[in-house]
Amino acid sequence: MNEIDLNILPRYIDEDIEFSSNYYENTDIIRLENIHIKGDVDYNLSDELEINLKVTGKMILSDSITLEEIAHPINIDINEELDKSAKYYKNEQNTLDKLEFLWENIVLEIPISLTRNSGVNLKGEGWELNREEQDEINPELAKLKDIFKGGE
Repeated sequence: MNEIDLNILPRYIDEDIEFSSNYYENTDIIRLENIHIKGDVDYNLSDELEINLKVTGKMILSDSITLEEIAHPINIDINEELDKSAKYYKNEQNTLDKLEFLWENIVLEIPISLTRNSGVNLKGEGWELNREEQDEINPELAKLKDIFKGGE
């Protein structure tokens, strides 16, 4: 079930979650594996939903350099308070769409760049990447050093 019935609270949650492939569109995520949520949902004194969940699993992404699949661990603590105007709350059924809520929290964890390689001396068919520190200043840019001396 993708929704949490808010008529029966407090509710303890301990379950595996699966996202359909349409969730991955327009993201860097190739797929999610072994997504598990554990925690509780209840109302607080302000009549807001208090959500305390631990989300674990793996997101499979593309390596930023080689484009091979690489697993990135998911380990998210969600501690949020939602009022009844939250977009996940379905007033007519008095339910919370947990997939949408979880998805939004997972997407925030996507790393900007992820690679297994350090980027030093990578080679492929017809190409090579070398990162070497250069101590020399390009003579064409050396004049700029004098112009911008001391951050002026």
